Amino acid sequence: MLIALSIRDFVLIDSLDVDVRRGFTSVTGETGAGKSVLLEALKFVLGDKIEKRFIRNGAERTMVSASFELPEGHPARNELAERGLLEDGDDIVTLRRIMSADGPSRMFANDQIISAPLAQLLGETLVEIHGQRDGSELLNPKLHGEVLDQFAQAGPLIARVGEAYGGMSEARHHLEDLKKKSDSRETELFQLRQMLEELDKLSPGEDEASRLTLERAMLVNSQKLIECLTEADDVISGSGSATSYGLASRHIERALRLPELAEAPEDSPQLTVLRSAQDAIERVLIELNEATIAVESARAAFDHDPDTLEQVENRLFALRSAARKYNTDPDGLCELHLSARRRLDELESYDDVLADAEAALKDAEKIYSDAADKLSALRRSSGDQLAETVLVELAPLKLEHARFRVRIDELPLEDAGPRGRDQIVFEVQTNPGSPFGALNQIASGGELARFTLALRVCLANMQTATLLIFDEADQGVGGAVAAAVGERLSRLADTRQVMAITHSPQVAESGHQHWHITKHVSAENTTVSRLTRLEGEARREEVARMLSGNEITKEARAAADRLMVETV
Repeated sequence: MLIALSIRDFVLIDSLDVDVRRGFTSVTGETGAGKSVLLEALKFVLGDKIEKRFIRNGAERTMVSASFELPEGHPARNELAERGLLEDGDDIVTLRRIMSADGPSRMFANDQIISAPLAQLLGETLVEIHGQRDGSELLNPKLHGEVLDQFAQAGPLIARVGEAYGGMSEARHHLEDLKKKSDSRETELFQLRQMLEELDKLSPGEDEASRLTLERAMLVNSQKLIECLTEADDVISGSGSATSYGLASRHIERALRLPELAEAPEDSPQLTVLRSAQDAIERVLIELNEATIAVESARAAFDHDPDTLEQVENRLFALRSAARKYNTDPDGLCELHLSARRRLDELESYDDVLADAEAALKDAEKIYSDAADKLSALRRSSGDQLAETVLVELAPLKLEHARFRVRIDELPLEDAGPRGRDQIVFEVQTNPGSPFGALNQIASGGELARFTLALRVCLANMQTATLLIFDEADQGVGGAVAAAVGERLSRLADTRQVMAITHSPQVAESGHQHWHITKHVSAENTTVSRLTRLEGEARREEVARMLSGNEITKEARAAADRLMVETV
């Protein structure tokens, strides 16, 4: 709720600081005294458009500050906390706006600069103004559905409908995507079949091009390799090394058989060195034999049919030609071949895929329709209940011939949304026999204020705004009807802070507190507005003035006394 308002140099107000109480505050004053300036000041600090006329004549700038107490769970708390504008445990936000004559306006929340859109967002949750075509949610047909859903407590059903809508949208998009692809399916099938016919014949292997490139390099250089290996073989076999080592081995064998060594101990140094020499020579002979075999094998490996090189080069040319044609790497032809085969299989079974997608969409639409139908049924029953409740409130407000209804039209499934398939509008009939029409188009200014008052009384427990302001809800009525307006404003104040600008004494005396605005000409010959909190005798005098006019009579004071017997 609003707990403090401070205004400096705004239109006719030079300086105003006021603490605001809970409950219902009535605001009175002569026409032109500045009552509407309070509304403009509140709209200004809550991010509404700016006008240079707001700066009081002769001043360099204007400033408006408004402090609100935020109840637990109020949406403004989350908005402020997420932006670091409200500390844990704090429950008060002070909004301030300053506009200079030669510069733009600046906005603050708890002394930190904020944007006008954020101030407007906060303002929508903090203050709601009803009056001469002020843009409250009750006058915006686009928001009537949300108001009815709050009244119906339809949150769980809306969540279910939203989930079903997500499934239906996903199924619909999938089917639409398949149908779009279907348009180019025949062309793609033709191209794939041609590609596969060629790739099937080519049958590229994995990394085949890289392997063939290496093989070709070897084949091109095979003659040089064979010459090198032949020379190596000649060196090994033609040097006589094997013969020499064989002869040396026989000489050592003969030495070991000499009589002088035949009877020598097995571990004698002489026998040991001879046998070591014999073992070394035998190892050399074995290695020479293995080297000869290895060189001959290597030479045989590079000895090829003269046609082999031509075959490898032809295969490489075919692979590279196909790679250029299909814009891929030669080694990528194998994966291209496999993926083309998979894609062809998909396209050839496309009719089955399309049928499955159509069936899935039908299932999703049925799930959505079932949930939306349940939501529609709740809305219709709640709409009837709201209409009956509002009708009860209209008669005492001199709208006994008026009718109120909640019109619910079912939209086609293709126009449905995550909140259902209902188009909801609050409609009124102001006179018997006249057609029903939208609330903001049919009702006159005074009727509109009383209609919104009746609606707000019926929706009292649903409001998020901490302050409701009614601008001349009593316009064009008096007596018992004005008393009924005051009684409803007072009742509404049981759940919300209420402020009403009024010309009716019956409404004025119903307030828990009474503000009076007057206009004065200062010594500097400038016009200023003053706000006074009226209590006791001063309040009685104002009510008497409102009853009798400028001249307050004894009869007016007596009538004021009678009227204020029930004043809170």
